[in-house]
Amino acid sequence: MDLKLEEVTQLFERFKSAFVRNDFGACTDVLSHLKVLLTKFPSLPPSYQETPNAVQELTIARDIYEHAVVLSVKTEDQDAFERDFFQLKPFYTDTCGIIPPSPQEYPILGLNLLRLLVQNRIAEFHTELELLPQSALENPCIKHAVELEQSFMEGAYNRVLSARQTVPHDTYVYFLDLLAKTVRDEIAGCSEKAYDYLSINDAKKILMFSTDQELSEYITEV
Repeated sequence: MDLKLEEVTQLFERFKSAFVRNDFGACTDVLSHLKVLLTKFPSLPPSYQETPNAVQELTIARDIYEHAVVLSVKTEDQDAFERDFFQLKPFYTDTCGIIPPSPQEYPILGLNLLRLLVQNRIAEFHTELELLPQSALENPCIKHAVELEQSFMEGAYNRVLSARQTVPHDTYVYFLDLLAKTVRDEIAGCSEKAYDYLSINDAKKILMFSTDQELSEYITEV
């Protein structure tokens, strides 16, 4: 194995070990080093040089950036998500004839759609959607994001709040919780204008909380 490729492979194993332990600080440190090493691979975008190790280099680099995106969700860092997704995306759009598809492609593309929805970047949401093949719309991860956006735009907030129960991937929970808070803030604002008084039970029902504690925590955060 090429020495540079071997070094990246060994370091990536360290990253994955730290990731399994939920040691996200160590993951971030190792990831920074990995990104520097990846710049030495001539087969990666934007150059795409046809080197003897191109397939292995492209495959492991894609895997690293996929893990980087998931790490950004775990650490709740939306800026890092955007940066890492931007670096990952060419591996999905430009290397399909060089390396096999990744099983993480649609989960991550769906995750990005959720991020755009949470950030109220609806035009970009639809732009990203239009870039996908028609068959992708039947993928559970993409379909979930599309249905969620439709519910959100229609004001069907009950469907938005219940979407957490049907997430196609556990990484979606972070963005769904953010979207749920946005929805509840909107409902709370409307309720404040519409009602002089709400009982705890009525407030729980309107905001779709199942326990008094959940309602109390929400009120404290607000």
